Amino acid sequence: MEKSEEACEVVMPLRQQPLKQLNRIAKTAPVDVEFQDLTYSVTDSGVKGGWRQLLRSVNGKFRSGELTAIMGPSGAGKSTLLNILAGYVTAGVKGSIKINGKPREIKLFNKLSSYIMQEDLIQPRLSVREAMVVAANLKLGSKCGHKEKMAVVDEVIHLLGLEKCFDTRTEYLSGGQRRRLSVALELVNNPPVIFLDEPTTGLDNVAIKQCMELLQKITRLGRTVICTIHQPPASLFQNFDQVYIMANGYCVYNGSPSQLVPFMSRANCMCPSTSTPADYIIELVQSNPENIHVLQMHTQNGKLNMRDTADKPQQPHQIEYGVCEIYQDTTQTGITSHDIEFPTSFWSQFRIILGRMSLQLRRNKSMLYIQFFHHLISGLLLGGIFFGTGNDASQTISVFKYCISINVFFMYTYVMVPVLLFPLEVQLLKREYFNRWYSLKAYFLATTVASIPLLILFGVMFNTIVYVLAEQPWELERYLWFNLMGITVGLCSQGLGYSIGASFNILSGSVVAPHLLALLLALAVYGMGYRNSIEPFMKVMMSLSYLRFGLVGFSGVVFNNRKPMECEDVYCHYKDPQVLMADMGMKGTLPEHQFYFILISLVLFRVIAYITLKYRMTSELRNKLVHYAAKIVKKHNDPI
Repeated sequence: MEKSEEACEVVMPLRQQPLKQLNRIAKTAPVDVEFQDLTYSVTDSGVKGGWRQLLRSVNGKFRSGELTAIMGPSGAGKSTLLNILAGYVTAGVKGSIKINGKPREIKLFNKLSSYIMQEDLIQPRLSVREAMVVAANLKLGSKCGHKEKMAVVDEVIHLLGLEKCFDTRTEYLSGGQRRRLSVALELVNNPPVIFLDEPTTGLDNVAIKQCMELLQKITRLGRTVICTIHQPPASLFQNFDQVYIMANGYCVYNGSPSQLVPFMSRANCMCPSTSTPADYIIELVQSNPENIHVLQMHTQNGKLNMRDTADKPQQPHQIEYGVCEIYQDTTQTGITSHDIEFPTSFWSQFRIILGRMSLQLRRNKSMLYIQFFHHLISGLLLGGIFFGTGNDASQTISVFKYCISINVFFMYTYVMVPVLLFPLEVQLLKREYFNRWYSLKAYFLATTVASIPLLILFGVMFNTIVYVLAEQPWELERYLWFNLMGITVGLCSQGLGYSIGASFNILSGSVVAPHLLALLLALAVYGMGYRNSIEPFMKVMMSLSYLRFGLVGFSGVVFNNRKPMECEDVYCHYKDPQVLMADMGMKGTLPEHQFYFILISLVLFRVIAYITLKYRMTSELRNKLVHYAAKIVKKHNDPI
């Protein structure tokens, strides 16, 4: 049910009775994250040796039931450490990462953890209820029944205080509500470990306080919550159970907030009473690099944990198993024998994602209106330009131009939309795919299928308008082939748009796409009228342009198998359309053959788009390729 901004005042809980206690989301296994001698470098041509070290043999242990903040100035290595611990960066990392004392298995760990990125990437045009139900259906799988899933959704919503906005569309939420919803979506499958990148950035003081209370509440349920934060105020600093302060890739403090001042005193860095400890230690490491060396020596680069003496030793969490429990073999000593595949089957993922996309498309009224009027007005204009030329022998060349115009319309219309919109979708995809909501194959297939109905609807509307106004022959088979060629060229152009949108950001894509389309269009019309003088090399190049097949296909549909055209002049050279087809080098061509070639291009573009997405989404593959390429470059540049 669609709601306006005022919908935030309406409370519509899933169940009639209020929640008395937390049952489902309280069940989690203790997971401690430990790392030793963690080192990471990236290529940098501006640095001597070509490598810049971001992490320098850092150590640490983040415990379950504790809220840990990774702090430090800009460039300290906070986000790098978080990305490595979360598994977002794997290639080129040296050192060891252990989970409950055992070496981390990245695929298994990705299932046990959730990574909430800095941007509040939430699917638009869905209510909070709908977004949560989609997350529950994808992340809980078939082992949970509908009632159990709704109970989980209800419980998470209650925990995060989103009841009043349950039926509000996500685009109408405030910054704090969006941040809470981001956490709620990842909390559905009860992950023991949660990573957050700058969770308080962009929030006002009230929202920051609410965010911290939320993180503390989640932590008290036994989770390991790790977040990065730049420079928290004093009131916020004391809310953390553990702070891990970094500078220039080193750990300069690891321990409780209350022990920071005594630690600095032991390092002969007395904190003035007028300064807060968090601000002062960051000022120290920024003002003098020597202070970094002194502090990291005192903490042994994170090996020493300055814990508060009042801290109680951790007690093992009681782990209960219900019908919906995902982690069935989790023990206090390790995590074993997990099914690391996605919780739902491929076709279930496809069905859920397709349903979500279809709902979003229906609710995107502005885009529907734009597409409708674009096809309507373009059809009327193009039909008006070529009005009545369909059976006029003196206008045969104009009919050929008519075919070119229709080809160009489907090309630009369906290339540019994904070029401009898909990069935004890729950012949302990155979060959901990394947190293992679904497989990339299911998402890509759903994206492809979801766009087809509107393309067919608007494509047929446009083709019907231009076909009728141009007074093309009223033959059902010819009309159907005319629509089929337009829809196929549109789908092929859309695939090309997805390839560009998956490879570039909006700015770069909007530059690359017109250049590429101009080249394809030039190849499509190259040599028209000079069939006997086209070089063999150019014939090969022309075959690379799907627009060439589209143009030949449209021309074949319009000109093949028809009676001589009407001629009111004394002489019409192209009274027989086959004469024009021969002059243009298209004699004997069949629309069916062009259709098959366009289908091949369509599949090729979709495969390219999928591979590009796979490359961008699979951080391990991407990092390995980049790291390997950097090693080759370094080896090549090293003197013999």
